[in-house]
Amino acid sequence: MKLWWLAVLLLAASSAAPSVEAKPGTPGPPYFTGIYERVGRDGAQRLLNDRVSILPLGQGVAIRACQGAPLQMGFGPAFEINTLMTGAQGPVGFECLFHNNGYNRPILTCRGKDGAAFTLWPTRLIDLSCG
Repeated sequence: MKLWWLAVLLLAASSAAPSVEAKPGTPGPPYFTGIYERVGRDGAQRLLNDRVSILPLGQGVAIRACQGAPLQMGFGPAFEINTLMTGAQGPVGFECLFHNNGYNRPILTCRGKDGAAFTLWPTRLIDLSCG
């Protein structure tokens, strides 16, 4: 990995404000709307295997689980990385890289400064069904 990429990633990780708009050619917040399967671990290293919803929030998105505060994400701020979202869940900073599957649906891979790490896959569900 080139050193300048490391500097860009560190700069991106240091920002927790979801105020940067999507770059030209990058899908905006409505593209991410939906219900996702979440698999990974939380900051306390407990396994995650649940569902979350993603809804537009201004120029960014809010990732909401059935419990806990929403994870608020915005685009950027790394200049060369068009698929980066950064934000926070309370005081914990997060960054997510997004791409799409063969059906042009977003897949997100996220990491928190507290050690959380998870992947989000889109589902065909229309309701989070917290119960």
